[in-house]
Amino acid sequence: KLVEEEYVMPYADNKNKGPRQTPLWTPEKLDEAGKRAGQAQAWARKARMGELKKDPFEALAVEGELRYYSIIVAITVAVAYGNATPRALTMIGLGSADGTLMEFAKIPAFALLAAGLGSGLVNAIVFAPPKRRNSFVWGIKGLMGGPLAVRQLRELKELKTVGESEAE
Repeated sequence: KLVEEEYVMPYADNKNKGPRQTPLWTPEKLDEAGKRAGQAQAWARKARMGELKKDPFEALAVEGELRYYSIIVAITVAVAYGNATPRALTMIGLGSADGTLMEFAKIPAFALLAAGLGSGLVNAIVFAPPKRRNSFVWGIKGLMGGPLAVRQLRELKELKTVGESEAE
């Protein structure tokens, strides 16, 4: 036998686990990966077109006139139904022993509470769904802001999706 036939190249005995000699990214694999990336981008664009646009009124935040209304309601209810109110009114000379003033103070407090509850229900069930608004958010705003929240929701336009707003 020839010496050349018996010669074994160094590291050619399959014990060496070095890097593969064939590249991972062939032109065919690059084309396939590009096609998949394009499909994913198209799917994401299509999903984004169906999303509703962001609107600052959709945040669960009671601000401005709604906050003032809720503060007035809280004070009115606290004065009308508070245990210390009759004693405080008697101390400053406005109250009487029979508590007739307190009975009259409960009427507006109850009316404000009923208006808030009714506004929350009307916002959540009647006005929010046709305008594509979040019923939960507007129900809470109606509960806290009363008729002012109903007016605010009625003045708002219907929420549009990203695709609808880009088409205009």
